[in-house]
Amino acid sequence: MPKIIGGSLEEHRERTREKIFTALAELLETQDFEAITFSKIATAAGVGRTAMYNHFPDRETLLVEYALHETADYITQLRAGVSESATPRDAALAYVRTQLELNVSFHMPQSTGKGQLTESAATRMREHVLLIEEVLHRIISDGVDKGDFAADLDISATVRIINSLLVGSTARRFSREALEDFVLRGLGAEV
Repeated sequence: MPKIIGGSLEEHRERTREKIFTALAELLETQDFEAITFSKIATAAGVGRTAMYNHFPDRETLLVEYALHETADYITQLRAGVSESATPRDAALAYVRTQLELNVSFHMPQSTGKGQLTESAATRMREHVLLIEEVLHRIISDGVDKGDFAADLDISATVRIINSLLVGSTARRFSREALEDFVLRGLGAEV
C-alpha cells in the first residue's frame, strides 16, 4: 500500500501532481516531450508508475494539465508585474518586462507533438494562451478608453502580435528597450 502524503487524500493527490509536474519540468530542460515516458517521470518524481495513470490517463492529458498548471503561476506573476502601474502606458511597459523575465523562468515544451493532439486537447492547450492574452487585452482596452493608445487599434490582433513577439526565442534577439519602444509605437503611445 502506497504511503499517503499530507493530511488528507485530497492533499495527497495535489502533492503527487506537484511532484509529477516538477519532475516533468526538470526532464523538459534536457529532453523533448516526445522522449519523456511516464516511467521516466515516475522515477524522477519518486512515485509509482501506476500513480501516473491515476492522475493522467495518457501523455496528452498530462501535457494539457501541465500547461494549465504552469499558466496559473505565470498569470499570477504576470498580473503582479503590471499591478502597480499608474497608467496603461506604464502597464504595457511592465507587461513587456514581465513577459521577458518570465520567459526565462517558465519553460513549456518546445516540441509537444501539437500536430498530434486531439481537437479537444488542442482547444484546452489554447486556454493557457487566452489567459495570458487576457492580461494584455485589458491593458490595451484601458489605454484606448483613456486615450493613451490609438483609438483605431484592432485590439485582438494587436494582442496576438505583441505576444508573438514577446514569447519564445524571437524576443531574445532584441533588447528590452527596443521591444518596449516597438510595442509603444504599435499601440500609438508616446515613446
